[in-house]
Amino acid sequence: MVKGLRFPLWLVLVALPLAAAAETYRWVDEKGQVHYTQTPPPGKDAKLVAPPPPPSAAPNQDSLNQSLEKAREEAPQKQAEADRAAQARGQADQQCKQAREQLAYMDAKTARRLGTTDEQGNVSRVTEEQFQERRAELQKMISERCS
Repeated sequence: MVKGLRFPLWLVLVALPLAAAAETYRWVDEKGQVHYTQTPPPGKDAKLVAPPPPPSAAPNQDSLNQSLEKAREEAPQKQAEADRAAQARGQADQQCKQAREQLAYMDAKTARRLGTTDEQGNVSRVTEEQFQERRAELQKMISERCS
């Protein structure tokens, strides 16, 4: 590269933003030819032309910003829903564990060895029918709710 070209290229690059900020005038000569210049010609009716607006960084930036803001607003609600779902899963897992433990305990015992307490606090032996009903309830719950 020739040394003499570096300086003018550098000067053009530095002056480019300044030229972009300069005013532009539009005028028509006697032949009807339209001209654009940075200075209005003497004795001619020249109109100042507004520069076009600068291009936006991204055409969809507004919609992207709205989507991001909406996501930020919804984040706490979604987190709360996820927390409730996790808590419900934890409770369901605990209920399944208890049902399996009760069923295993019942399978290890017989009805005549189990007792029950009524509302008044009286203790009595579980009948075979009550034993089988409770065992069927536990099996049904495990098959429906537990994976």
